[in-house]
Amino acid sequence: MFAAYAAAHSEFERRIADPKSIVGKAKRAELQPARIVTDTDLEKIAARQADVTAQPFERQYRRANVDRDAAAELDRMLYDLERDAEEARKAIRTRHNDKPSAFLKPDDEARCVARDAGYAAAEGSDEFAAIIGAVRAGMERGYKRISALVDGSAVPALPDHQKLAPSPVGSTLADAVGDYLIARKPAPKTIAETRLALRQFEEVIGRKSVASITRSDARQFVQHLATVQVGGKTPGSIVRPLSRQSIKKRLRILASAIYHARDTDQFVGDNPLAGLKIDNLIAPKDRAVMPDKRRLQISELNAIFAHPWFTGCKSATETHTPGNHRLSGSEYWVPIVALMTGCRASELGGLALSEVRLTDAMPHFLIRPNEHRGTKNGRSRCVPILDAFMELGFPAYVDRIRKSGATRLFPDWTAIKPAGAGVDAFPAWSNAKVIRAFNRTVIPWALADKLSLDARREVTFHSLRGTFKAMIGTTNNLPINIVHEVVGHAKSELDARYIGEVTIEETYPQVRGLRYNGLILPKI
Repeated sequence: MFAAYAAAHSEFERRIADPKSIVGKAKRAELQPARIVTDTDLEKIAARQADVTAQPFERQYRRANVDRDAAAELDRMLYDLERDAEEARKAIRTRHNDKPSAFLKPDDEARCVARDAGYAAAEGSDEFAAIIGAVRAGMERGYKRISALVDGSAVPALPDHQKLAPSPVGSTLADAVGDYLIARKPAPKTIAETRLALRQFEEVIGRKSVASITRSDARQFVQHLATVQVGGKTPGSIVRPLSRQSIKKRLRILASAIYHARDTDQFVGDNPLAGLKIDNLIAPKDRAVMPDKRRLQISELNAIFAHPWFTGCKSATETHTPGNHRLSGSEYWVPIVALMTGCRASELGGLALSEVRLTDAMPHFLIRPNEHRGTKNGRSRCVPILDAFMELGFPAYVDRIRKSGATRLFPDWTAIKPAGAGVDAFPAWSNAKVIRAFNRTVIPWALADKLSLDARREVTFHSLRGTFKAMIGTTNNLPINIVHEVVGHAKSELDARYIGEVTIEETYPQVRGLRYNGLILPKI
C-alpha cells in the first residue's frame, strides 16, 4: 500500500521526467546521454523499489515501540495493508492490464525509472521489459519485508546509511517529490499543486540533486515566484502578482518532500528550502490592487439576498432580471446553506443526501470524504443545523430532492475536473457555474457602489464562511474549540491532543439557536 498512489501520479512522473516539460534549451544540454541497461542496474532498480515499498512501514514499526502517535499510525497502516492487499497484488502481478488502478503498476513505474535515469530502453524493447521485471521484483521484495516484520520472522533493523544512500536514479528533487507523493498519497489538488511547484523550481534552478540544492537556490526560486503574474483570464479578474501566501505554500510543499527524504534516510543534512524568511525577497502587497479578503456585513448580505435569485427573476434562464419566477434549486439554496453552516464550496458541492441528517435528534450535516469530493486534510466533522435555517423551508427542499432519486443535495450544481487532473481527481466544485455567477454577477449587482473595478474582489462566495464563523465566534462568543470544530479549522496542537474531536452532542446545543441579527432572507 505504501508504494501505491493515485493514477494521476503516473502522468505527473511522466511530465517531470520529460526534459521538454521542465527545462529550457540551456538545461537540456546538461542531461546525460542514453545509458545502456546492465544486470547491475536492474538489481539496483529492484533494491530501490523494495526500499520505497518497505521503508515507510519499517521506520514506523521501529518508532511504534517508543512513540504513541507512531503506534497509532502503525495500526492504521496495518489496517490499510490488510484491506487493500488483494487489489495491490493484482496491480503488481497482472500483466497487460490497461484499466486504471489506484495502486502503482510496474509498467508505469518502469517508464519513470527509464526516463529519470536516461536508459536506452524504448517501450516494447527487451531492456524496457527487463526494467518492468526489476520493478515488479522490487515491489514483491518490499511486501515480503513488511510481512516478515508483521509475522515476527524478521526483527526490525536500524537504517544502514551507507546502504540507503541515494543512487543517481533517486537523488533529484523530482525523486524526493515522487517518493513523498507515493508515501503520503495526498489529495488530487495537492498533487496538482506539487506538480506546479516542482515545475516552476526546475524551470528556474534546473534538475538538481537534493544534496546540491542551496539556500541561494531557494532565494532565487522565491524571487522568481514574486515576478509571476496571475489573474486576468476572465472578465473582472485583476492581473496581480502571486500572493505571499501562495509563494510560501509552494516553498513549503517542496520543503516537505525534502523532509520526507530525510526522514526515510534518503538524504542527510539541513533542509535548504525550510525556514526561509521571504518578506525581504518580495515586494510589499499593493493594497489598492490586492485588498485583504473580508467577511460580509449584515447590510451587504441583505443587499445580496435582494437579488432576483432569492426574490424572483424573469424566467428560469433570465435569472438576473427581476420578475415573478422563483428559483428553488442551487442558485437559491447554495449561498444560504453556506451562510448558515460555514461550509466550504467544495464540501457543499459533493454533499451526499445520506450526509444530511435532518431526522436525527440533533440535526446536522456530516462532512466527510465521499465519492464526490474529499475534505481538507481528510478530516470529518458534524455541522449543526440552525433552527433559523430549518425555518426557511430547508426540510421541504431536502424531501423534494430525495423523491427525485438524486444522490447529492444539489444535483443541479455540476462541475468538471480541473484541466490536467488525474482520473481520481474530484470535480472543481468551487469553480462551478453557480459559484462563478454568484461572484461575478450577484455580488457586483448588490455591492457595485462598494467594490472597486480595479482591485481584486475583497468579498466572494467564500466570505460567507468567514461571516458564519464571526457570527458564532465573535458575535455570540462561543468557545474557540466549538467554533473550530463546526467550521473545520485546525485546533491548536495541545487542544488536538488533549481534547480531540468535539462531538455533535457538545456543539449542537450551543449552536442551534444562533441567528444573524438584522438579516433578511426571502422565503420561497
